[in-house]
Amino acid sequence: MSTPSTLLLTLIAAFLLTVPPATAAESIYYVSPGGDDAWSGRLSDANADRTDGPWRTLARACAAVQPGDTCRLRQGVYREILKPQRDGTPEAPIVFEAQAGEGVVLSGADPVGGWMPAGDGLFKASLGWDLADQNQLFAGEAMLTEARWPNIQGPLLKPVRAVVASGSANTIVDPQLAGGDDFWKGAVLWCAGGERWYCWSATVTGFDADTKTLTFDPTQPDRWYTPRKGNQYVLMGIRHALDDEGEWWFDRQAKTVWLKPPGGGDPNGLKIEAKRRLYAMDFSGRAHFRVAGIGFRAGGILTDAASHHLRFEGLKGEYIGHSYVHDVSHTAAVLVKGHHIELNRCELAYASGSLVRMEGRDNRLINCLLRVGDYAGKWNGAASFSGRRQLVSHNTIRDSGRDVCSVHGLMESLIQYNDLSNAGWLTADLGMTYGHNTDFMGTVIRYNWVHDNLAHGHTAGIYFDHCSHNAIVYHNVVWNVPGMPLQVNNPSYFMLCYNNTLWRSGGISTFDHSHRNDMFGSRFQNNISAKEFRLPPHVVVQPNLIDPNPGLSDPENGRFGLAPNSPAQAAGAALPGVATGTADRPPDMGAWPVDRKPGHDFENPPQVQCDIPEIAYSNAIRNAAFELGSIEFWTAGGPGAAEIGPGNGWGNGFGRGDVQKTGTSKHELKLTGQMHVEQHVENLHPNTPYQLSGWLKSGDDQSPVILGVSGHGGPDATAVCTGRGWERKTVDFVTGADVTKVTVYVKRTSETGEAFADNLGLPRNPPAE
Repeated sequence: MSTPSTLLLTLIAAFLLTVPPATAAESIYYVSPGGDDAWSGRLSDANADRTDGPWRTLARACAAVQPGDTCRLRQGVYREILKPQRDGTPEAPIVFEAQAGEGVVLSGADPVGGWMPAGDGLFKASLGWDLADQNQLFAGEAMLTEARWPNIQGPLLKPVRAVVASGSANTIVDPQLAGGDDFWKGAVLWCAGGERWYCWSATVTGFDADTKTLTFDPTQPDRWYTPRKGNQYVLMGIRHALDDEGEWWFDRQAKTVWLKPPGGGDPNGLKIEAKRRLYAMDFSGRAHFRVAGIGFRAGGILTDAASHHLRFEGLKGEYIGHSYVHDVSHTAAVLVKGHHIELNRCELAYASGSLVRMEGRDNRLINCLLRVGDYAGKWNGAASFSGRRQLVSHNTIRDSGRDVCSVHGLMESLIQYNDLSNAGWLTADLGMTYGHNTDFMGTVIRYNWVHDNLAHGHTAGIYFDHCSHNAIVYHNVVWNVPGMPLQVNNPSYFMLCYNNTLWRSGGISTFDHSHRNDMFGSRFQNNISAKEFRLPPHVVVQPNLIDPNPGLSDPENGRFGLAPNSPAQAAGAALPGVATGTADRPPDMGAWPVDRKPGHDFENPPQVQCDIPEIAYSNAIRNAAFELGSIEFWTAGGPGAAEIGPGNGWGNGFGRGDVQKTGTSKHELKLTGQMHVEQHVENLHPNTPYQLSGWLKSGDDQSPVILGVSGHGGPDATAVCTGRGWERKTVDFVTGADVTKVTVYVKRTSETGEAFADNLGLPRNPPAE
């Protein structure tokens, strides 16, 4: 195994900076629903004068605890937000935990009482708050349904939906619709329209009873979303739809909620609650806390960019965020937005968007169970990850309206040993994981089980859409994906897919609206696939085993190792960091068996390893596509300016401007004057051939822009561009006998004018034989 690169050493070091374990507490306090905020917060046998005893509210505890203190919550339901008022310290974090053996729930909902009969089996009660499209009602622990048609039957991810007979940008025709003119006016239309990529929402503005035509606003922007025959939809949120047990409707003008109770009983005996708070915990700006063993429901957890060194362990949350109108993944979920925040051994269930939304940097999701996310079928998956140096390890994430994991904007990160399943309950054309328009900057996806894409339409396993670069995917097992088990749309650069086992799935190809078929620097090797690869000729696709019966041990029972007679035995190519083999025996193809089943295990927590070797042919240049929005890792010099300008997005000419030869995603480098940027690249091999590449473009004056490499043991090797359109330039060189480090650069020599660069690459070639 080769020496980890500088990038990966940084990643490992960041992961190791976890929240310190709790030290001996300076003080232990208690909170109980039966307590009193005037008491001491202590437990004592000498309690006759009632001065000793637990506090009643979390607010009292949050105002009192100091660094090193522990606050234990006694059994019961707390209808307030856990919001600490000061930080712990690295040496003395503050701890909030449930008393051992006692059930503690923080609830974002409050009781609704005073129900009065309203005829036809309906009841109504006053409701003094309104969360708009995030309103949510419960009977006991069960979520109730906002008035809708068709009536809901079955679980959240398998609702009965009406079917469009025909449609346009702002109409739906359905002969099954009941009611007179404007019967449905004001209802929320929830529709998987057009290509069914996601479920959008609009407001019904009219209904023609004769033609059975709904009119809605806003109109859909293009044909990809326009309702058409066979699309599915639901109408909700009006009094006329309140006709089924367990449904409710809120009259905003009268501040009254109407309910048809489940089971036809009296709601006064059903513990009806309505969501009132978006969050059960708020750690915005807070640092150095441990929160353990606490349940929460009808709300999420809030952190912000200033939050850091927080550890949440053994939490159980339900109904994290809710809206059929908006994707609340970024605002009402378990939000990890700061740095050095960890969720460990947590169980989270039921969210209309993402259950967990991770941003920021150096955060962890470890040994957690996430289930039933994105039940509104919005763009973000059951879990969504972006940011830098994130670790997602040993989790089970299952059942989503769209993708299981969204990875847009994820960089320098590690996704490993996860069990990802059951995507696509509500939408189509999606992946178990899905990301696009991102320089993943060496993100590794390895040792995962990825299976059962249930979408009706195009399905994918690990899916990178247009303008995805520098991701490494190895030793994953993907199965029951009728479409592409690994999909990399183009343009995409330096995408590496090694030693994956792709069983009971479709073939692999690529797609680009403008038919560029550009996957420069990408490799698919040592994979086992049921069907063939159809990729551009410049993509390295040998060796791979294409065989629907490749000789796996017992795949029906989750054993994906190779049987003794498998043709994948000793048939692979040596790929340092992934598959090295021995002098006497080449490596095997396919995913190597792992020592334990991927996914969570609360009884036997995993030992998490973050070390990543340097991977053969991975891009050695950091921030190679300038998608950090800065020139981090580069050094600039010379009279002029080195700036980050806007990229051309997908740049595909398909309704988004002229076709560009390359997609520069969100950012590209702009040089003006006699300016240069350079980067030192280490851990190369002596006496080894390399190729530096990059996309260059001159300004209107067509003055030269130069791509070059120095310090390799000979004269600078360069390539020059003077064209006003994007051109890929390559520079071939061989390192000298003792050379392990070179400098790559982009520069201009003209005092006036400008030039652009993007999507640079320098593969880590194995040493020359």
